[in-house]
Amino acid sequence: MIRRLLLAYSATRPCKIISEAGRPYLERYFVCAFFGIRVYLHRFVGSDPDRGLHDHPWRWAMSIILRGWYYEATRSGLRTVHWFNFLTGDTFHRVILSPGPLRGIHTPREVWSLFIVPAKDVKPWGFLRDQGQRGQVFTPFDYGPGGKPAHWWKHAPKGREAAGRQENGNG
Repeated sequence: MIRRLLLAYSATRPCKIISEAGRPYLERYFVCAFFGIRVYLHRFVGSDPDRGLHDHPWRWAMSIILRGWYYEATRSGLRTVHWFNFLTGDTFHRVILSPGPLRGIHTPREVWSLFIVPAKDVKPWGFLRDQGQRGQVFTPFDYGPGGKPAHWWKHAPKGREAAGRQENGNG
């Protein structure tokens, strides 16, 4: 029942499909902005790409799980996230959905969450990448020549019109 509501609601919201090598792994829907806070609805349809743990550009972020759960790889190991996740600006992590057993348990094929962040970035974000003897090195995310798109949701397609949105049969 909640999945149907989430699919119906997300179909009406501005949508950004986040992909790696042409494979979508996250659908981000803009919900609202108020008092310096932004709220997004996230639908993970795959794991964060395995390109190193990443941080975020905000001082903090929180994720309230609405449906499903996931594994989170961090600098200190692997843990499960079932209901809530709080991240600081220096938290490096990777969301993992495991269609095959990881630790002997399959995760759901999709995870829905409310992702709540400050509206203002405080730093660049990027990845911790293993550089052999140099250890892990921070590599900033490259937005490309246009830079970070400000207020992307003002011109984004609605979820139902977004190219790459996963169909209903995925969960």
